[in-house]
Amino acid sequence: MVNANQKLGIDTGLKIFIAFIALILLIAAGTGSFFTVDAGEKAVVLTFGEISRTADPGLHMKIPFVQTVKKFNVRVQKATFGRGEGALANQPVLSAYSFDQQIIESYRLSITWSYDADKIDQVYKYFGTGVSDNIFHTVISPVVQQSTKTILGQYTAVTIVQDRAKLDHSIAQIMEEQLKEYPVKILSIQLEDVNFSKNYESIIEQTAQKKQEVETARNELQKVQIESQKQVAQAEAENKAIKLQADAEAYRITVQAKAEADAIKLKGDALRNNKELVDLTIAEKWDGSVPQTVVASGEGGSSVVPLLNIGKSGSAQGN
Repeated sequence: MVNANQKLGIDTGLKIFIAFIALILLIAAGTGSFFTVDAGEKAVVLTFGEISRTADPGLHMKIPFVQTVKKFNVRVQKATFGRGEGALANQPVLSAYSFDQQIIESYRLSITWSYDADKIDQVYKYFGTGVSDNIFHTVISPVVQQSTKTILGQYTAVTIVQDRAKLDHSIAQIMEEQLKEYPVKILSIQLEDVNFSKNYESIIEQTAQKKQEVETARNELQKVQIESQKQVAQAEAENKAIKLQADAEAYRITVQAKAEADAIKLKGDALRNNKELVDLTIAEKWDGSVPQTVVASGEGGSSVVPLLNIGKSGSAQGN
């Protein structure tokens, strides 16, 4: 039989064990009653697996052993579809046809996206708690492939290469429409590394080379036209200069002639109005000599009659 001391020892040990278990449970309950949500995250609180509420960044409480917390990254993320840099391993090759039936052997699509923080409970509903990038690929990949094939089929090969911004916008629009039931936000889409068939790429290169040659010839023609226009302008300027010079000379001659005519007219008027001035002018110009002979007319005709030698007479008288 167990004596009193042994029984007391057993009871004491049992009490210590129970107290130890209670302490562990109390510590577990205390630590399990709190949880934190980091910045850039949002949490879903589950009560026996059922969504009860969501939690924003900060410190929160929950019921230990009853409630569990699932956290989601709501930061901006990037997913790449198709093979190439940034894509997940074992990604399928994305291919399509253009509107003009050119084969696009491969392309890559980069999507910048984020979970909708206001619908984080639906994120858990649709995607669960796996790695977000894998989940996004699993759920969104079929939509991406179908959307891009539809849009690429509406563009010619040339516009796919030359009008990439418009193409990206079209793909983003159709994806937003098809993904509107999911709690994700499509921020931007970039179509990258588009590879056409080798034959078509060769045609593109030849076409580009011919366009370059045409552009070079056009530039040369413009250069010749500009030089010709320059020469014409120079010739016109020279002709204008000559004409201006001739006009100026003609004007000078006209003005000079008019001035001379006016001077002659004034002089003539002065002479007509002043007979004494005429006599004075004649006298001023007379050198003192007189004619030696005069022509006389008679019945017998004209004859030369000598005048008196006034000069000689004067000399003789002086002697």
